[in-house]
Amino acid sequence: MYKAVVFFDLDQTLLNDDKQVPPENVAALKSLEANQILPVIATGRNYYELADIMAATGVRSAIAANGGDIFLDGDHIFQSVIGEPQLTRFLNTSAAQDIQVAMYNSEASALTGHNQLTTDNYAQVRQTSPPVKPSFYEHEAICMMLMFVPWTDAGDQIGKQFIQDFPEMTFYRNSHYTFDVVNHGISKGSGMAILLNQPSLRGLPTYAFGDGYNDIPLLQAADTGIAMGNAYPKVAAVADYQTDDYRENGIPNALAHFNLI
Repeated sequence: MYKAVVFFDLDQTLLNDDKQVPPENVAALKSLEANQILPVIATGRNYYELADIMAATGVRSAIAANGGDIFLDGDHIFQSVIGEPQLTRFLNTSAAQDIQVAMYNSEASALTGHNQLTTDNYAQVRQTSPPVKPSFYEHEAICMMLMFVPWTDAGDQIGKQFIQDFPEMTFYRNSHYTFDVVNHGISKGSGMAILLNQPSLRGLPTYAFGDGYNDIPLLQAADTGIAMGNAYPKVAAVADYQTDDYRENGIPNALAHFNLI
């Protein structure tokens, strides 16, 4: 049915600065589907957060939660739930250092508390803050967390200590306000491998677009990794090709370059 699969990061890749999919990218996605090429969103966001984007584009497949939650044509095919013992230890350690945490699954999210970092983060992504429900994890499966630590020297030291203390988890610095936290070994790249193991997708050529550090496993896993013109240098270094900035038709230009549209 499909001839190829193309994976797209969201912020500063598929989305514009208003956190919308611009018309030129919507048109490119629809052209891919007309050419029997499957577009897949690959993001640190969670599935329920993608509803407006999917409605605008018609895309129904996603590697969400940095690979912790996977959907193919609307079907939920995989979820990596963080185990209760390590989850409890992580939340207790965070609370002892007055670090706020957001807990996520494919349907909902909750915060352990509010501070300026949580306020600034959700303002940046144009979202309403989740409700404060510290006990959320006691009755909900958690596949990803945000740890609210600033991107400063002091914040990076905190991150390094957590990385050392929690080897059963993987940490991605994905914004100026947070680390994304998932199970060890979970990434957009591992999500791609799981998705491509589905019978309808096995053996298909793959392309992937991204700009941030959590996109590195995705670009490395794809047959052709494409860094946006605005990508961090370390991201561009692992890519096979670098396209234009996300504000300068980077996605349609690259898709045309590879004769996908």
